Amino acid sequence: MNQPTQTPPTVDALLALRGVACLVVIVAHCNAPRESLIYGNYDLSWLLFAAGGVAVRIFFCLSGYLMGKVFYTQRYKIDFKGILRFWRNRALRVFPLYYFAILVLSLFVYPDILRPQNWIYLLRLCTFTYHQVLPVGFNGALWSLSTEIQFYFLVPFLFSYLKRRLRDRKSILGFAATLILGSLILRYSIWQVIQAQLPPPEDAIAFVKYVYVPIALNLDVFLCGFILNFWIADRENSKKISDFKNKTNQSISIFILIALYFITAYIKYYNKQILWQIAPTISLLANCFFIVAFESGSRYYKFQRTNIQTQWIIYIKNPIEILELFGI
Repeated sequence: MNQPTQTPPTVDALLALRGVACLVVIVAHCNAPRESLIYGNYDLSWLLFAAGGVAVRIFFCLSGYLMGKVFYTQRYKIDFKGILRFWRNRALRVFPLYYFAILVLSLFVYPDILRPQNWIYLLRLCTFTYHQVLPVGFNGALWSLSTEIQFYFLVPFLFSYLKRRLRDRKSILGFAATLILGSLILRYSIWQVIQAQLPPPEDAIAFVKYVYVPIALNLDVFLCGFILNFWIADRENSKKISDFKNKTNQSISIFILIALYFITAYIKYYNKQILWQIAPTISLLANCFFIVAFESGSRYYKFQRTNIQTQWIIYIKNPIEILELFGI
């Protein structure tokens, strides 16, 4: 009797990339001291200066792609019920752990936030309008969740608007080029104004508040990931990709991401201000190529079949997966 063939397990490339980006953020927050890694006459300390901002933009680009994908594959529909269900599921995934973290940090790490005069800043944390710059100390890393949640709110409207306009690859490339170039110029222009008006270190604080954190200045990263769905989901072009070319692109994309770490770490060590301006752009370009390399072809449509047609079968076979519904 013939045994049914089993599909060998495969690595989720996007999940693996997210894990690597998380590791880079951790290394960045370790704040390695300068001249801590010397070999002969060479200062190799820059190898430890991971560019956390680049890794955060990897998260943003992945989030843009995946949030666009759930609408493009009709996991959620663009109607009142579909949009509410999307927002509900995002809230269930983020809110419980986020508010628990706020509670623990407020009680045991940053109790000054609970003083009546600081309640307005606590409100900013609870309403996802935290921009990392507050008169009272708090965990700065939470800013990215505020930016992410703001993007989640925009997702259905962005999808509805762009789907009617990005109908071919020429329009997609034009939109992406305009978005990337315009955002790069805008970030540079704002930074020049900040430098002209504020002395160090006030200029760096203003940069974080007005350039680094706001959703408007990160929208190019989210949207470039978002519109990859329109590019990848072109069935005719996806079918033309041979296995050899696909594997070659995947290898190249991995090499580019490794090079991205070393290049950005070096720039961060020797000229952090340049990195501040170019980090979102180079990060999104490298990440977009990685996503296209690993998601093109039949993989894109397997997501649709797996997540729509067999989701409840997965829950029945492995009941613990139901916890995903509650954001766990």
